[in-house]
Amino acid sequence: MSLQDQLQDPVAVAAREASALFYLKMDGLLADRDYLAGAYSFADIAFYMAQLFGERMGAAMDGRTPRLLAWRERLSRRPAVRRVAGAMAAYLQSQGRPLPAFLAAMLPSSPPMAPVERA
Repeated sequence: MSLQDQLQDPVAVAAREASALFYLKMDGLLADRDYLAGAYSFADIAFYMAQLFGERMGAAMDGRTPRLLAWRERLSRRPAVRRVAGAMAAYLQSQGRPLPAFLAAMLPSSPPMAPVERA
């Protein structure tokens, strides 16, 4: 059994709290830029996949990180991200796994994502 099945375990609670604090720091980085390291880079790709995993495991970003949420929307509209994350979404759905809304929007049958203004 894993912590995703025991969300009230103190270790799982602490992990979600640590994630929320890290999300706040990442949101601050986006105060004057569209991407984490200035230009679109591996930093964005790596953190996108990390936050996708975190979202699926209960460490979701929320309204306290509006710039980070807008960043995720920008990345989610990139064709390469849509191809990779969309394939992941299709696989997870085929296995009966729940999908966060932003990931479900990448399924081939989903309508295109609406543009998001920079916060």
